[in-house]
Amino acid sequence: MSSNLEIRPLCGAGGAEIYGIDLNRELTNEEYDAIHSAFLDHIAVWFPEQQLDPAALTRLIMRFGEPLKHPYLTPLEGYPYIHELIKKPEQTVNFGRGWHADFTFLEKPSLANALYSRIIPDSGGDTMFVNTYMAYEALSDGMKRMLGGMRAVHKVHARYYTDVDAMSNRQAGVQDQETTHPVIRTHPETGRKALYINPCFITRFEDMTEDESRGILDFINEHLNCPEFQFRYRWKPDTLGIWDNRCSLHYALNDYTGHLRVMHRMCTMEPTRPV
Repeated sequence: MSSNLEIRPLCGAGGAEIYGIDLNRELTNEEYDAIHSAFLDHIAVWFPEQQLDPAALTRLIMRFGEPLKHPYLTPLEGYPYIHELIKKPEQTVNFGRGWHADFTFLEKPSLANALYSRIIPDSGGDTMFVNTYMAYEALSDGMKRMLGGMRAVHKVHARYYTDVDAMSNRQAGVQDQETTHPVIRTHPETGRKALYINPCFITRFEDMTEDESRGILDFINEHLNCPEFQFRYRWKPDTLGIWDNRCSLHYALNDYTGHLRVMHRMCTMEPTRPV
């Protein structure tokens, strides 16, 4: 590990803060390798007190993979892969509410999500996470066997339409998109298995009706709510967070109505379909 980096784990379920590096400059291979290793080990990493311009954010996140252009939101001028998430004081709906992983309705979903905090309310606006490795590992052997042979249908649903419509930088209406992914996936870098269920985008399993799927999905969604699988992050201004979309869910809390929150977001896509 780069000798200047200090990695401070947040809790047992995941998350770590990293100090001792300036992300505005080009990273050495050794520095990037240490950051990437922490990203895989802790699922989500944060870098407080960073003065990042869009060029530096783009340069760093593109090292994690091919950038994913948001299909419905207008990007920052001159930076096609960065878009701004703004919740104004008078708005009551926030973007990213509900447990979800990003873009799983695509054949190649998001691999890494990056969020950089520009303006943060004095309180509220935390992001919560679920460690889906742990959620899988806590299942019974029988449930693992059953789910291991199943695929889920991931599709844009009504909540996502509402979230996108609430954004001031919406550039297009949401298109109906769907694909299938395995319910249990193997992480391509760690080799660990994770529960790949997205409560915001899944209502049924492949070759099953919604009614037939509901009981299993209700059980899984309740299982994901176990506090021991979860962790949360309290944002401060000028903090960069990067998390692994392949083995986590996240939830943007909407508890700061009347206050301004501004974030810059960028994602990279998986090189192949989840397996």
